[in-house]
Amino acid sequence: MIASCMRFSQRFLEKIKIARRPFRLIILSLILLASLFQSMERVSMVALFLHTGYLALLWAPPRWLQPTRRHIAVVTLLWVATALSSFALDESYLVFFLGYFLIGHIALRFSGSLRTGLAAAVMAANAAYWQISGQLATNEILTYSLVHAVMYILIIYIHQRWESNQAQQRYFRELSQMHAQLELAHQDLKQMHQELEEATVRSLHFAVLEERTRIARDIHDTIGHGLTSVIVQLQALPYMIKANDSEADQTLATVLDVVRNCLTEVRSVVHKMGRDDAGLGLIALKSLIRTVKEQSRLQIRFATQGTITQWHPEIAEALYRILQEALTNIIRHANASEVEVSITESEEELVMTVADNGPFRSDSSPQPGFGIMNMMARCERIGGSFELRNHQPHGLRMTIRIPLVNPLQEGEKIER
Repeated sequence: MIASCMRFSQRFLEKIKIARRPFRLIILSLILLASLFQSMERVSMVALFLHTGYLALLWAPPRWLQPTRRHIAVVTLLWVATALSSFALDESYLVFFLGYFLIGHIALRFSGSLRTGLAAAVMAANAAYWQISGQLATNEILTYSLVHAVMYILIIYIHQRWESNQAQQRYFRELSQMHAQLELAHQDLKQMHQELEEATVRSLHFAVLEERTRIARDIHDTIGHGLTSVIVQLQALPYMIKANDSEADQTLATVLDVVRNCLTEVRSVVHKMGRDDAGLGLIALKSLIRTVKEQSRLQIRFATQGTITQWHPEIAEALYRILQEALTNIIRHANASEVEVSITESEEELVMTVADNGPFRSDSSPQPGFGIMNMMARCERIGGSFELRNHQPHGLRMTIRIPLVNPLQEGEKIER
């Protein structure tokens, strides 16, 4: 909606801008017609031809008057023709009225010191012509020259105000366009952010699914293999009893050991799955660390301390994205070979630290880039804090603190 309004306003202003030039030309054409009207009783072919030349100069496309020296030559030729016509017809009004137009044309079509010099030259040439021809008295020459000068100053003032307004309109137009573009970019960023958040949630679910698949594979490889061995040995046990009692006793003992080991493994897996059910966010972090280790040369050590509870989805998502961004920054910029990741949870807050052994040794903290600013924004969004300090003897340490606003009941806590 905003972009459509801006395009409509831009087209409307462009039409106004195109219409201003004919309006200005019409005003100057009226000045020429008024000059011609002054000599209606004594009109001649010379006057008609002279006014036609001025009209041609007025309506000539700007490209026809390029380069500048051609434009100056045309103006000079017109003034000479005006002076000769005025002398031949003995009519001083031609120089006076057509001088208005010529000075106005110079004020509008030239710029800078060239404009001032040409206008002064025309006014000086007019005064010299009147003085030499004797058509006007000295006081009249001064009055006419003063009128021309005041008119030139007035046109320059009006023209500069118009250019200033045009520049201001262009500025506001560009500012409005930029605002519309920023609004569109903001909408695109909001949509991208929403898609990214949805992708993060999906990645968390994929990480949980991957961890469960790994557990199922472990069950199949260990417990399944052990139970298969038990079945085979139990099937052979009756034949061993008939053949050799001592060998049957040894086989039975072996089967019992295998069953006990399978039972221990089942208890371990069930206990681990029970813990993972309450810590799906932790599973996602482990899966992320394992993926980064497989895809890079980083040696990542991960540890948890204390009691780990079930995290709110926003906290789990924020920790996943922060750790992902931190590991990405370390791979790109830290030039480190080892990373330590630890998570500590108390009743009031959750603390995650990420430390690398990169070569950074500066006494001051590094300038935060886009990645660090993004991590800080994620922490602030969930009410947490982000701290970046040197890691002894070298490297950087990130400390993320997130308050646990809604602590879980004691029955939902899992001992680590």
